[in-house]
Amino acid sequence: MSAAGKVIVVTGAARNMGYHTAAALVRRGARVAIIARDADAVAAACASFGEAADVLGIAAEVSTPSEIERVLAETAAHFGGIDGIVNNAGVAYPNSIDKLDDAQVLEQVGINFLAPIYAARAVIPYLRARGGGRIVNVSSATTRAPGSFSHLSIYGATKAGLEYFTEELRHEVQQDDIAVTCFIPGDTSTGFGKSWAPEAIAAAYADWLDRGPYWNGMMPVEVVGEEIAHMFDLPDNVTIEVTMIRPVGRSPKALE
Repeated sequence: MSAAGKVIVVTGAARNMGYHTAAALVRRGARVAIIARDADAVAAACASFGEAADVLGIAAEVSTPSEIERVLAETAAHFGGIDGIVNNAGVAYPNSIDKLDDAQVLEQVGINFLAPIYAARAVIPYLRARGGGRIVNVSSATTRAPGSFSHLSIYGATKAGLEYFTEELRHEVQQDDIAVTCFIPGDTSTGFGKSWAPEAIAAAYADWLDRGPYWNGMMPVEVVGEEIAHMFDLPDNVTIEVTMIRPVGRSPKALE
């Protein structure tokens, strides 16, 4: 497996999809930098892999350019270089457009859209120094499968912007032997919506139900993390440019 021995940075890696991506990479023998905002969560994630795992935990705000530059510098200093990055960190706040909260709009744009841009810009010199590498930008099926949930206009817009950016990024860095993937997961069972405001959830859920009585259900988060990590199983001169993974099934809509 080409991931073995590689140094890979995973953002938003303390929990959920990012954590399971990091775990799958660790199982492959990769050396992984676990990045997230919550220092305690980062420490707990690193500890969960055991002493034998070659992991580095760094607490940082990836939507701040100087912070992502610090993350990459510390990672390269610790491991001796960087071979790839998974831009997974993401946040969503459902709300109808007439009730959008300024702070929540800015946070979503910062983390979902600007952070991967800053990370790509900052990581390119490190990958060039290795003679190539891999960048995986995690989008969302909300860009291609309307109706996944309602009142996610800003979240979906940031992910759509990320997808266009990823296309341009791929074109610009292919001469440097840097592979780029846009990974698009569908509905996945995570704790993504635990901090959502109850009234916003209720309004979004009502609108979602109005779009139809059935949906496809959710995928196990471990499966999605495994598939993101699989991008690093590919030979160095091979990439999956765009891939979308979605649940299969037909279930009545209901909140757990």
